[in-house]
Amino acid sequence: MHRTGLEEVHHGRPWLWTILAGAVVVGLATWWIRPQSLSCSMAGPTTTVVTLPAHASPSTVTPQQIPSSDQPPAPQQGEARFYAFSQGVACSLPDLPLDGYYVGVPTSQYDGSAPCGSYIDIDGPLGSVRAQIVDRCPGCGPDQYDLSRSAFEAIANTSDGVAKIRVNRVRDPNPAPDLFYRVQQGSSADWIGLLFSGSGNPIAQVSLRADSGGDYRPLRRGYDNYWTISGAGPGPFTAEVTDIFGHAAFVSGLTVTPGQLHQTGIRLYDIPEDTTTVPPPPSAPVVVTTVVPPPNACKP
Repeated sequence: MHRTGLEEVHHGRPWLWTILAGAVVVGLATWWIRPQSLSCSMAGPTTTVVTLPAHASPSTVTPQQIPSSDQPPAPQQGEARFYAFSQGVACSLPDLPLDGYYVGVPTSQYDGSAPCGSYIDIDGPLGSVRAQIVDRCPGCGPDQYDLSRSAFEAIANTSDGVAKIRVNRVRDPNPAPDLFYRVQQGSSADWIGLLFSGSGNPIAQVSLRADSGGDYRPLRRGYDNYWTISGAGPGPFTAEVTDIFGHAAFVSGLTVTPGQLHQTGIRLYDIPEDTTTVPPPPSAPVVVTTVVPPPNACKP
């Protein structure tokens, strides 16, 4: 039997099909296990804002309540009238301007010249005034006061003649006045009289000591507001002046020079300066911003 060429080709190359089939299998396997691209989604950035409270500077002042045993006296009701003020006042205060604010108090309040030179606040129907006690009103009742014309015009109409008032005693008037003194006429080494004023408050005691030595000797107050002592010597002296609130001042170099007015430049008390502490404004709030980078959120 004879073979054709076609039969040799057909049956003689089976390896070719095997190679083709293996190539197909390898291709499929390669496609199956190929690297897959990642699908990534980007999340928005996260921002954290932290606000800190305002920080105030620490204060070195410790708040405290200062107790006071001195309660202001209650206002007193009274009645005021005015009179023709002149220089001849019971308190013997010299060189008073005729248009000043002055008051004469009832005899019961005059108390042997004890309040001379001090001040009272007077509230009337038209206003208020601070007047200095310089005189005694012999005809006034216990709650009646004689005012200089200028003082009365500040609180009421002079056409009314009298006015209902409220009276407050003044302690440590501001500004504090300067002490002055006058040696009484007729003073000598055997006897000396001294008028002190500019104390602001009522004077409680005047004492005298010779600069040559010795102890302080108390003087006696007279109805005319002069303080007197016998046998003090020729001087010079140092005087101690004390008011009813315990303030004291020492006036040195005092000599027996009758009738002469001496300005001392000394104040019986000091007005404390305003020490009100204004707290500093709070510092501005501090804002701290932290930006946290977002993580990559990717999936196949």
